[in-house]
Order: sequence, then C-alpha cells, then structure tokens
Amino acid sequence: MAAIEWLDGGLDAAFALARAQQRPLFLYWGAVWCPPCNRVKADLFARDEFIRRSRSVLCHHLDGDSVGAQALAARYWLRSYPTLVLYAPDGGEITRLPCELDGELFDAAFDAALAVHAAGSDAASALRAALSGERAPSADEWSLLSHYSWDTDEGKLLDGRELAPTLAALADAALAGAGANPDAAVRLRLHAQLAAGSADAASLLAVFGDARLARSNMDILSNSGINLIKIASRREELVAALSGTAAQWADDFWLSAPDRLAAVRLQMRLTRLLAPTQGLQEQVRQRVEEALAESSDPYERHTLVNTAVSALNDAGLAAQAEQVLLAELPRSHSPYYFMLSLASSAKRRGDTAGVLAWYGKAWEAAVGPATRLQWGVTYVSSLIELAPQDADRIEQAMQALQTDIAAAGPDAHHQRNLTQLQKLHKLGVSADIRTRSQL
Repeated sequence: MAAIEWLDGGLDAAFALARAQQRPLFLYWGAVWCPPCNRVKADLFARDEFIRRSRSVLCHHLDGDSVGAQALAARYWLRSYPTLVLYAPDGGEITRLPCELDGELFDAAFDAALAVHAAGSDAASALRAALSGERAPSADEWSLLSHYSWDTDEGKLLDGRELAPTLAALADAALAGAGANPDAAVRLRLHAQLAAGSADAASLLAVFGDARLARSNMDILSNSGINLIKIASRREELVAALSGTAAQWADDFWLSAPDRLAAVRLQMRLTRLLAPTQGLQEQVRQRVEEALAESSDPYERHTLVNTAVSALNDAGLAAQAEQVLLAELPRSHSPYYFMLSLASSAKRRGDTAGVLAWYGKAWEAAVGPATRLQWGVTYVSSLIELAPQDADRIEQAMQALQTDIAAAGPDAHHQRNLTQLQKLHKLGVSADIRTRSQL
C-alpha cells in the first residue's frame, strides 16, 4: 500500500483545508534525529492498517526544523518530539495520542478517538464528564482518556489541574457506575501512581501477572515499570512478576525488533534491582547483535541502535556500546545524534577532551536550524562546564552559535529554541543582546 499522504504547504493551510472539507486533521510534530520519531515512522506510519485509517483524515507533518516551526509549536502547545494530535475540522483538539503504543494498540486508540469525534465529543468533554459525574463517558471516551498522551499535554487538557490527583480521580470514576471501564481504570491508575510517586504493590502485581492487562499497558511497563517498582513495596515479588512478562515480550515475534530489545533491557534492569547483572551480560550482547544484524529499515534501525546502546550500558558493557555507535555513524541518516551518545560515553570514562571533541563533531554535522541551535548550546555549555579556562575556544564557539541563532531567525526565540537559549542564560551567558533582553 502507498504511504501516508502528508499535506503539502504549511500548517495554517492544513487547518484551512480541514475546515473546508470538514475532515479531522492528524498532526505529527517531530524531528529527523529523534529516536521515538523514528519508531513512530517504522512501527506506526508504515503499517498498512494505519495507512488505511489515515485516508479518513487529513495528515500534516510539522518538522521541528522547518521554517517557522518553533513559533507554530508555541501557538499550538507542541514541544516534545514526537507529539501526535488529532484536531477537529474547526481546529479544536480531539485528543493527543501516545507515540509509545505498538501498532495494533495505536490503531485501536486512533479508531476510538475518531468515534468520539463522530459522536460530538473530545478529550476535554470526556474529561469534564468523568470528573463532574454529569454523565457516564462512553467506552470510546474512556479509551480516549486512558490513552491520552499526558506526557505531551503541555497543560492543554489539564488546563490548570494537577496531574496526579486528576489521573487518580479519573481512575476512580472509571470504576464507578453502569459505565464502568476496568481496563481504562487500570491504565489511568498506572499513570496516576507514576505521577504521584507512590504505587500500590497489590495492584501492580495484578497487572504484571495478567498477560492481557500487561500487554495492553506494555508501553507504560516497558518505559516506567522500573520506576513503579521503586515506589512500591514487595520489590522481589514485583521484579519476579514483571521479569516473567518481559521475557515473554522479548520472544514475541509479533512485536517490533526495538520493542523486543526494549523488553530484554527491561529484564536486565529488573535483575539489577536485586543483584549484579553479570549473568545477563552475554544474553544482552547476543540479543543486540542479532537485532542489529536483522535490521535494515533506516527508521527502525535508528531507534533500535538507541535502545541497543542503552541496554549495553545498563548491562555494564560500555565498550561494546561505544563500538555499536562508532559502527553506526557511516550508515546513519542522523549520525550527529549518536555523536552525543559517544560524548556521554567519553564523559563516563572521564575523558574531557573526548567529550568536547564529540560534542563539537555533533554540532558540526547537525542539520536543521533548531537542531543546530540545540547541538550548539550543548557544545557551548559543555565548554563552559569542562573547560572554563579556555576563553578563546568558548568565544569562538559563541560566535559560531550566534551564526546559527541568526539562521534560525525569529524562531530562535520560540519554544524548544528558546528553552535552549535559556540554558545558556542560567550559566550567565547571553547568546546575543536580543536574547538577553527577552530573558
């Protein structure tokens, strides 16, 4: 099947077309180098099932490095890469979708969001109904709320509400009345416990030990299962239960290679909570080699390498992680991203010269105005931290950064770019006079 038909032209034109055709608009905000963005491209957008669904809406890709993108991002409350938003034809948000779901679960969440819209509702309406008790949310509305991307909300749906109590109240509401939705309650409770920094061991064990529930919440457990266990009691029981589940995911043929490798990493990290990981080192090394040998899709491979490096470092195999990174540079579509990881590797070794060299190379190779500004700030900040005595080198770097700021134009003072310049401000450095006055 053909790929998703992304609209040409700017975001304003996309919204105008959505209004004219009375069709929802699906927005993907991302960057070329971002590993989760590459996972989205490989695991979600390349699926025939989702491509078919995309025909029912208009689709627009807003690249964070495109002209004016950061100013648009500020207007539409976009920051984290990737952010996935489904808009109604009138421009109102239907919902924000989580990028971590696997393909089948994402398709189901997308379907539920469209069904909610067709019924005349959206995430904000569903949230008000659930919290006020004015009506029972539908099954699709509960799916929409439980699969809402709270990580990329930027306060849009919360609208001044505190995250943890809001999620806890939603979880309670999902269990009440004739419209109770236990599955939504489980997912919302997991989010609530993470937000609150306190988890109930019994409820976690019920999820970890239920293959269906664990699988439907794999994104949360894979990314945050360790954190849930750390804020709960009965650690040994929890580790054993989630380890067994992670082992099943690691061998699940139907999962993507990055997700299977993430499960291997989860196993190793769980073991490390209770004991040294030497026994798992060979397993991690072998799984990494097998996964990389089988991967050819550039998007999948980008996120796979990122996961592999994290897994190897977690297993205490830093030298092997560095070898993977070095081997990947010639074939990667965004080698400058992996150069940051090589700088981190040098930092762990105490190699200051290596840190600065890799950050410098990463900035030199970086592509795109927002990316170059971010990488440049990283290099300058590292110089100030690690080589404060090298005034000439810092001055040269600042002059080069000013060139990148000028290239970014007005966008340099919006959203992610502004956040980067604020980091310099906190170090007592102003990238230019205009930035100093704005900060």
